[in-house]
Amino acid sequence: MYNAIDTDDNLLLGLQKGDQSAFKVLYERYWKEVYNMVYRRIRDEEATKDIVQNIFVNLWTSRKAITIESTLAPYLNTAAKNRTISFYKKNLADFSRNSIFQDDQLQHSIEHNLEANELKAFFNKEIENMPDTMRKAFVLSREENKSIREIASELSLSEQTIKNNISQALERLKKKTKRFYSDPTNLAALFTIALTKL
Repeated sequence: MYNAIDTDDNLLLGLQKGDQSAFKVLYERYWKEVYNMVYRRIRDEEATKDIVQNIFVNLWTSRKAITIESTLAPYLNTAAKNRTISFYKKNLADFSRNSIFQDDQLQHSIEHNLEANELKAFFNKEIENMPDTMRKAFVLSREENKSIREIASELSLSEQTIKNNISQALERLKKKTKRFYSDPTNLAALFTIALTKL
């Protein structure tokens, strides 16, 4: 049975033999010192507790393979430094991955908004260039959400004529857009956005 008056030499011999009382004395002797050493470097209480726990768990599980002379302090000092470096490397990698992901999201959002605005301006210009009846029928349908019957009544035209004009307007915009955008995978989404915001 080991106690606090035992030297590190005696405690380390007991540790290598698997004596839990020797380990307990070493833990109580050094844990605060190791804790302070790690905390000064990372300033994170929970992470520091985890690191200190891992250091002492590793000391116990590797007790037969570890060669320590006279005092445990140099071993614990090195372990604390190495664990702290690993902590920073892991957090830096996580931060980098998150930053890249967020940057990609931001870049995608910016590019998407620019494309949508550009396409909307393109549509507005094309609508302005439509024949008068086609333009009026299309705007009344998409912007004012009027029915075919209401548009026909307002423009004094048959419902079929209104249907034809709106269909021709849509077909015209699709063809123009295909020339404007080379990537068909973006076409449907952008086309929908623009139409709903006209």
